[in-house]
This record gives sequence, C-alpha cells and structure tokens, in this order.
Amino acid sequence: MSMSFSLVSRLILSRFSSRGWMYSIRVLFFYVRLLVVYSTPQKIINAAGCKIQKWMRRDMVWGMPYRYTIDPLNICNLHCPLCPTGLGILGREKGKMSLDNFKALIDQIASYAYIVEMYNWGEPFLHGDIFDMIHYAHSRKMAVRLSTNLNRFNQEMAIETIKSGLDAINISVDGVTQETYERYRRGGKLSKVIDNIKTLVEEKENAKSHTPFITLRMLVNRYNEHEISRMRELAKILKVDAFSIGTTFVDTTNGDQVKEWLPLSEAYSSYDYSSDQPENVWHCADLWESVTINWDGGLAPCCWLHQKGHDFENAFDHPIKIIWNGDAYQSSRRVFAFRGPKEGTISTICTRCKGKPLYLKD
Repeated sequence: MSMSFSLVSRLILSRFSSRGWMYSIRVLFFYVRLLVVYSTPQKIINAAGCKIQKWMRRDMVWGMPYRYTIDPLNICNLHCPLCPTGLGILGREKGKMSLDNFKALIDQIASYAYIVEMYNWGEPFLHGDIFDMIHYAHSRKMAVRLSTNLNRFNQEMAIETIKSGLDAINISVDGVTQETYERYRRGGKLSKVIDNIKTLVEEKENAKSHTPFITLRMLVNRYNEHEISRMRELAKILKVDAFSIGTTFVDTTNGDQVKEWLPLSEAYSSYDYSSDQPENVWHCADLWESVTINWDGGLAPCCWLHQKGHDFENAFDHPIKIIWNGDAYQSSRRVFAFRGPKEGTISTICTRCKGKPLYLKD
C-alpha cells in the first residue's frame, strides 16, 4: 500500500511540475470556479455522501453519481495505435447517440451532476448535434467538458463552441513536430490543429468569454517525452489557458507495446517499472462516484471498457437510479470490501479487474 501511495504521489507531482506552476494555478482556480457556479445544496450533500460511502465501501450507495461520461459517438477520423477505435477492435457497433436520447439522460441526472464528459471512444466534433447537446446539458446547470483531436474544425464551429456554453475543452497535441505528433495521432495534421487552436482562441477573445477553458493536452510516450518543455512553450505561444500531460496506457502483457510506447522516465507513467511486467498503479473510484454511458445507452462502470458485453444495463431501457444500485453494481462494490473481496450475487468485469484494469483486454 505504501508503495502504491508513493507511486501515485510521484505521478501527481510529475504532472504538476510538467504542467508548470502558472498553469497549475490557473487549472485550480478554474475548477474551483466551476464548483461554486454549479453547486446546489442537493449536489453538495449528494457528492459528499458518495465520498463517505466510498470510504465506507458500501455495497448500496445512497444518492447518485456526480460525474458522468456520456459518449456521443464511437467514430473517429484518426487511427491512434493504442485506441480500440483507431485499431478497429471496438467491442461495440459504431453509431451516434440521438439528441432526444441524450436529453433524456441529462434530465435524469440534472439534480446530481457536477460535470459531464462528452467524449470517450470517438471524436465529438464529428457528431452533427454536438453543439445542441452541449447547450442542453449546460442549460441544465452542469459543467460540460470534451476532448478532441481538433482536426475537423473551422471558424464557424469555433463560434458555435463558445455559444454552446462549453466549459472546458482538452485538445490533444502529442508533439511539436509533425513527425512526433503523427507517431500516435495517425492521420492527423499538426499544422491544421495549431491553426484551429488559434481560431478558437481568437473567437473566444472576440466574444470576451471566459469559456471554454482551453487545455493543450499531451499524451506522453517514448517518442515525445523529450518535448514536454517545448510543448509548454507552445501552449504559451498559442495563448491557451493551460497545458497538461496525460499518461499512455498499454496492454502490459504485450512486451512490444511496453517497449515501444511507455516513456523511459517512470515519472510520466501510471505504471510501476520495478517488475518485468509493469503494474498499473491507478486505483478505481468509479463505482461510487461516476458512470459511463455509451452512444447506444450501454452503461459501463468505467470509461476503460469498450466491450458491449461488459455493460451493466442499458440506460435507455432502465433508469440510471435503478441501475446504480442493481445487482451488477452491488456485486462489483463487494470486490473492494474491507478485509478483502466478498462474493456478490453475480460476476462482473470488476470481479476480475479489482480496480487495476488491463487496457485493451477483454
């Protein structure tokens, strides 16, 4: 346990130092502002209750999750080599969520949700109703964030992004040269992304808007770890609000992936390098705090899972409140019981995962 805590602390500190203290302070103040803007007495009590019950490891959770990932579509214009979508191995048919179904989901969670992440296995800006979706969620008083490769974008879309009320946007830029960038963002063009960032920043300034909070996000891998400081400088030049790094996840049972993609510096990785097969030190909190809903309504316990067979239920067919304390969730939470796992009524993906998922594995 102490080793895991030490490794997690190392990862957090490396993210802060890589981001830079100026950007770290900006991020902190922005999310404090969101907390103030979107809080209600009901949301505060609900979120606090979830945190306490997570600490208590309760099987049945009073209240509702306060973080949601709702994936508008699982279609992308790039072919990233460590992404199930890019690899063409998604365990779910391709498709897009309808606006009506999206609104129905938002109506269910509006009283509890602090933030909705509108992305997971696809490129959000490929959805024709994305701005209407953002606007509707924003109108129901919850923060909305999305992540994008920003290869399909233009001035009109920049204006609509700002008008929609989007709170935050992460733009994936994994290198300062086309050669480095396309190692992972295959099919993407760095110069186009930079031009689109400039357009978004300019339109945001023209509108005198505080949002969206624009973060230049770098997925650190073996090909680009030497460019972190240059990426931070690029963020300053582009006048975005923040720069951040993310960690690369691989199938640790695949030695070729480990050797090719994991950074040489353990400081930029979510893995413990002390063993022959790196161990994921990431710990799960999702079973008490959040849910992931795919484009087809399939509700999964976390955003790692792309196989339809791992869905707990379908949120278009059953209320989220019922699914949240159904047999699948209660059985999964029992895996993390004090004094060791307890048997549940059914077996789920969480029974095998135990809070340390093996990326890309079924």
